[in-house]
Amino acid sequence: MSESVPNPIPGAFAVAPYLREIGRGKDGSRALAQERARELMSAILAGAVGELELGAVLIALRMKGESASEIAGFLEALTPHVERATARAPAWVVIPSYNGARSTANLLPLLALLLARSGLPVLVHGQASEPASGTRVRVTSAAIFAGLGIPTCAAVNEAPGRADAGLPAVLELHSFAPALARLIALRPRMGVRNVAHTLAKLLRPVQGASLLVSSYTHPAFGLMQAELFRASGEHALTMRATDGEAVINARRSQAIDRWKAGNCIPLATTQPIAGPARELPDSSLEATVQWTREVLSGERAPPAALALQAELIAQQLRAPGPA
Repeated sequence: MSESVPNPIPGAFAVAPYLREIGRGKDGSRALAQERARELMSAILAGAVGELELGAVLIALRMKGESASEIAGFLEALTPHVERATARAPAWVVIPSYNGARSTANLLPLLALLLARSGLPVLVHGQASEPASGTRVRVTSAAIFAGLGIPTCAAVNEAPGRADAGLPAVLELHSFAPALARLIALRPRMGVRNVAHTLAKLLRPVQGASLLVSSYTHPAFGLMQAELFRASGEHALTMRATDGEAVINARRSQAIDRWKAGNCIPLATTQPIAGPARELPDSSLEATVQWTREVLSGERAPPAALALQAELIAQQLRAPGPA
């Protein structure tokens, strides 16, 4: 006698047809078309997918690898689930920050502060990191901002006021996209990241034009992101990530590219700093906060590569024509 199979949740979204496409292993799986990806993620965000089926989908996507068509569809599904800051002139600079740093100092907050001081509206969004699994703790951008006396915004509607004050608007994901934040929060239960992390790093929680400062660590993600930007016409600056963050690595040469209207244009290749390593702080929170204060007060100059990244961002937003 065969074992009985539990009945699905009444009214639940039927996931099996989608799993038959994405869940057949490395060689047998195929990517979802954009429309089907939108349908699937819409159901997930609406809470219409059971826990068992949701876990299967998230693991299948991770094992298969995410395609540009899937990410485009998932982002479409997210649109009604994201609160957005009002448009600004010039356009918002949006910097996702979801990794923190552990092997080098996290200079993303300094980049955001330099941009805000120059008069650009800057929005940094992220999420508190999961408990450290090793001996080295990642220093998040949120922790550095807090150490500098810049708290996170309670809601996205506070962002314009921060811009008016010459400060970056710092937001946690749950304050403007709670449905996506709930997916990211599954990491401790599942043991691995899921597609929600990819989506968060591509979110622009602002109205109107914006410039996304984006990065990639793994070459496969860089290729997928390039295909996505080529098809969508996104306006973005991209580079290899520094410890997972979208900020220039001052200790190695790094290319910066601009994406606009489906075209990729190389902007610059930075040069590593010269001189001893003491020109940068160690990766601890205390050292990074103190060093950042010294740069902001004029006691020391920012690394040339970081200053160049800030200059290129400003040039892109202040150039004639739409952002």
